[in-house]
Amino acid sequence: MKNTNTPASKYRPVLTAAQIEHILTLAKLESPISATSFSVIATLSPFLAKIQNNAVTAAYSTTEKSSKFSVSGLGGTSLAQPDNTTYDSNVSKEAYWEQCYTKYEIAGPANCTLEELDAVAEYRYLHDLMTPEEQANFEMGTPDGAPK
Repeated sequence: MKNTNTPASKYRPVLTAAQIEHILTLAKLESPISATSFSVIATLSPFLAKIQNNAVTAAYSTTEKSSKFSVSGLGGTSLAQPDNTTYDSNVSKEAYWEQCYTKYEIAGPANCTLEELDAVAEYRYLHDLMTPEEQANFEMGTPDGAPK
């Protein structure tokens, strides 16, 4: 497959430090080292050094996904009025996600809290109920991964 992009086209992938290190290792293993591998090494080696020395911070963290886009985090309050449904804290996450999805389907999204909507998104993702666009947004941690 031929690359139709111009040489000046640049892209920004989202990679962990471990993934960057892995790419560097693979590029260094090439024998003889091609111009492309040399370019990758020249670009990523200084970047990895900065990461390892805390000279650069991560663009975002996937562990902050649920709080990152919360209404309260933006200074507002949730309009959803949760019903009196209670969830047993002893159930698995998967069972909780299924309960939230069932509530979402029966009562509608307006009757779900932000936490429940996050759980619905997890359930939809795990059960292939998202469009490819929603799935990509969910994986990136953007609010567009939320159910419509």
